[in-house]
Amino acid sequence: MIVALVEHGPGKCSICSTRHLLACAVLVAGCTTQRLYEGAALPAGEAAIVRADPAVNAGLPVQVRLRRVDGREVGVSASSVELPPGPHELLVDCHVAASGSTRRFTVAADLAPGRRYRLVAETTARNCEAVHLADD
Repeated sequence: MIVALVEHGPGKCSICSTRHLLACAVLVAGCTTQRLYEGAALPAGEAAIVRADPAVNAGLPVQVRLRRVDGREVGVSASSVELPPGPHELLVDCHVAASGSTRRFTVAADLAPGRRYRLVAETTARNCEAVHLADD
């Protein structure tokens, strides 16, 4: 087992196991933004951000995960993507915990520069019926 020494205030330390460190890493990694375009980063206010739910959902009843944008894979650790403005095709999975149902949707989006969006599920008690993009 790997063990790490972690400081907690002046002169106090505690020991954390690998399991605790991995859990913290997964929680932090599930909230990253992935840039999904080639070339230099766009200036502030020119890129659009699309946000889905994080990979680690802490028991959310409905989880919307972004899988691909314009045919490019979105990393497991990314809960949002940075994109240039214009038309994009988003491949999205929507999972309902109560029924275990997962459905896949394609969302066509025309993104404006500097805007923030989030993916929103339209659900019944047991299924996702649709996913759409809303202002964040």
